Amino acid sequence: MQPARSSLSDEARRILALAWPVMLTSLNWTILHLTDVIVVGMAGTHEVAALGASRALTYIGIVVVLGWLSGIIVMVSRADGAGDLRETGRVLHEGLVLGLALGIASGGILFAFAEPLLRFVGVAPDLAPAAAAVVRVMACAYPFQLLSIAASFFLEGVSRPRRVMVVQLSVLPLNGVLAWVLATGQFGLPAYGAVGAAAATAIASAFGAAAMLYAAWTLPRAVERGVRTLSDFRWPGVAALLSFGAVPALASGLELAGFSILIALSTQLGEATAHAFQIVFSVHNVTFGFALGLGSAAGVRVGNAVGEKRPEEAWRRAAIAAVLAALGTGLMAIVILIGLDPIVTAFPAAPAVYTIAAAMLLVWAPFILFDGLQVVFVYALRSLGDQVAAGVNGIVAFFIVTGGLGWWLVQAGAGPTGLAWASGIGMAAAAALGGARLWWVSGRANGRFRQPA
Repeated sequence: MQPARSSLSDEARRILALAWPVMLTSLNWTILHLTDVIVVGMAGTHEVAALGASRALTYIGIVVVLGWLSGIIVMVSRADGAGDLRETGRVLHEGLVLGLALGIASGGILFAFAEPLLRFVGVAPDLAPAAAAVVRVMACAYPFQLLSIAASFFLEGVSRPRRVMVVQLSVLPLNGVLAWVLATGQFGLPAYGAVGAAAATAIASAFGAAAMLYAAWTLPRAVERGVRTLSDFRWPGVAALLSFGAVPALASGLELAGFSILIALSTQLGEATAHAFQIVFSVHNVTFGFALGLGSAAGVRVGNAVGEKRPEEAWRRAAIAAVLAALGTGLMAIVILIGLDPIVTAFPAAPAVYTIAAAMLLVWAPFILFDGLQVVFVYALRSLGDQVAAGVNGIVAFFIVTGGLGWWLVQAGAGPTGLAWASGIGMAAAAALGGARLWWVSGRANGRFRQPA
């Protein structure tokens, strides 16, 4: 017997209940970024430029493996919707194995080839050695971060995002204090600058991974879900997760590569522009965290609908999440435009940096509404088993449109605001492509869902 259809307001409340802890969880990554930019800013513009340049690689690496683990939340939410508790625990174990393997492999590659890869993506040659040192330290954090992400995806898939939120936010004070001490040279220690901030993140990530695993282990009904036994583990399940996440991983990497191209281009426009673009990127992380919460909630609720075998509910739940995302990000755009000067001056920087950052934010802010929509569409499509099309859309919008347009505008002399236009137009393209694909999928007459490979 299928569950009764919830009212519009009930479903909106349920989506928001799942979304807000993920939004606050996303603040963990955002505040880590903000803390690093602010603290490293105390060590000088060159150090912030090195930190920003390092993220042209480290962000790609972490986002690629995030995409490769996306099958965890999809398969867990489907199993939970179908009432198959044991299956959720099995997916957790297989996801942890995959996460650890990906963390070691990707971290090893970045550690060994940091400087050549930075030069390949276009980081200014005089900045590449300093940025490479930051990349090597961050690479050591990857195995811990991927274990934490795998466990958090499981908890979100079983509609327990508050546990993830508590763990992630509890790590923030540790990271903040360590970043301040190591980057600025407190208590008689040398000032390590950007490298010190990266070391703080690596240490905090190790503590966070242990806490996230404990949160999964102590989950109510953990025994019924098989969380505390490995008897159901099977290697084909790991392969299935790897297969499902292959296209999202490729797409996520190329999407962020588009933004990394913008980061690299910002270094070519001077250290002031590189610093200013990091301020814009920090503001984007705040707004993206809001969108990510609603995207995650939409993915879980759509996945539940797949498990419940209720195709009509999948589209309805995705549409409700999209409306909420548009309203929220639209309001945030207005706030940014009204509070432009206080926002940029909250970051320690030279006056020239503030001027450039304000000019870029003025162009970029109206586009964040589209960013909110495209995140919801991507998560919904993945839960519907349409992750390949979602990935192709992301590659077109963010790698081809954002990266290509950014390169062209800078070559044409558009300057720093050209980076903002490229980013915004890519968001609009992603929302248009994702919305059109979700509309088409939802209209298939047979109502059947594709299953993960």
